Amino acid sequence: MMRYFLVMILLSCLGTTAAQAHLKYYPDPVYQKLNDDDSSPMTDMIDLAAQGDVRAQFIMGDLYSKGKGGVAKDLTAARHWFEESGIHGYGHSFIRLAALAKHDNRPKEAWQWYSLAIKTFDYGDERKYAIQARHDLVENATLSEEDIREARKSMSAWEDMRDQHLYDEKKAVLEQKNKLTSIAGENKNEQDKSQDASR
Repeated sequence: MMRYFLVMILLSCLGTTAAQAHLKYYPDPVYQKLNDDDSSPMTDMIDLAAQGDVRAQFIMGDLYSKGKGGVAKDLTAARHWFEESGIHGYGHSFIRLAALAKHDNRPKEAWQWYSLAIKTFDYGDERKYAIQARHDLVENATLSEEDIREARKSMSAWEDMRDQHLYDEKKAVLEQKNKLTSIAGENKNEQDKSQDASR
């Protein structure tokens, strides 16, 4: 009886695998409003990404790169969100940017992104992967020393842009903080004057 039971389980597993092999893949539909006042189901994720949440930025890049989550496939938007995430230190974004560059047959750009991933990851499997992927890229794409020099220049320019971007963000936050502190100080002075007048 036990043998019969095990044979039935094995056959059902084989049947399921065969049936699954013939399933047609349907891509995620792109979100379309039904009413004017409908909001996208991705609104919260988009808001988080726009507010600087690096994980949300990475997720938006991933969704756009695959055309998932109700958004249409858009590699320009994917690159934008992966770069935003990378600017803010999320190293996995560099690996995804390298993959997009490789897919578009831009090996120098892929080398740049792998190099930035290596700089971002101090240790671990991600760093080992980026090192190996960059090595394989040099071998398979036959990057010359001149190509690598150009990629280094491009990487340096990107790092300068990132540093300026982060500086500008920090400056804007400080200006906003100073403005709010000034408004709070003015409100306190008005309250003090109001209290003095009522005495």
